[in-house]
Amino acid sequence: MRKRLIYRCDDVGYTEAYDLGIFKVLDSGIGCSADVMLDSMHVREALKKLKERPWLSVGWHRHLWERPVLPPEEVPSLVNEEGRFKWGHRRQDLMKEATYEDAYKEFKAEAQLCYNILGRYPDVSSCRNSDIPLEKAFEDVLNELGIPHNYFFAEGSPRRPVKTVPQTQYAHLNIISDMSAVSQSYKMEDWAAYDPFKGLMNPQWTEKEEIFFYGWHPGYLDDHILAESSCSIHRVRELQCALSEKYRRWIIDNHIELINFRDALYGTSEFQDHLRDIGSDLYMGSK
Repeated sequence: MRKRLIYRCDDVGYTEAYDLGIFKVLDSGIGCSADVMLDSMHVREALKKLKERPWLSVGWHRHLWERPVLPPEEVPSLVNEEGRFKWGHRRQDLMKEATYEDAYKEFKAEAQLCYNILGRYPDVSSCRNSDIPLEKAFEDVLNELGIPHNYFFAEGSPRRPVKTVPQTQYAHLNIISDMSAVSQSYKMEDWAAYDPFKGLMNPQWTEKEEIFFYGWHPGYLDDHILAESSCSIHRVRELQCALSEKYRRWIIDNHIELINFRDALYGTSEFQDHLRDIGSDLYMGSK
């Protein structure tokens, strides 16, 4: 039975401190894919680092939490008086106020920023099932640029009840994200009981040879993240687990093949080839 796994690092580009941690995971051989927030404050530096690591796939992690790439006056329906996205982390309902025209311009600008620095558009993304103009604009940009999206099945959790059905051309690949294994709560009072190993070591492959992936947030904290994000101390716990000998040994002992999203979609072996070339103990091919 072939066991393939994508360890996706989320929120890349969030802050300089956060990226210090997440690039440790990406450089350890564990992290296979980097999901980038193209509107975040450290994104340009992150994209430069990712260009130096072509074995990683790059996803468009579209949160719209920070500031638009375009000048605020060019996208007035997206921003507040401070020039930040008006909905931030906690007022997603305000996305309904965004016009299609403003959202489309901003998404094209974000994609172009990625192209200008990385040398290509994001490899993958996800869009939500919604009729609001902002979501329609995002889907149109993804389709226009040929960026694969909604390519996986996602079983939801009580915290995030969602079921994503992949596009027809990807359904046969059996790419699965089981979010029920991820933390049920980001409340500070629940942090002491949080054990990311339960999610990290949760995949159960069958003869269908599913490709599992999870999005994790392994990185350091700073004042900005602590002030803005409900996912805070969880990040350093996930960093500790990702870099642990326990998790690395689980991958090796269970003969788990780490791959990136391009490998999953197109049948390539970029990530394993990289592990082979650097002599990593995570390489699952012929020694």
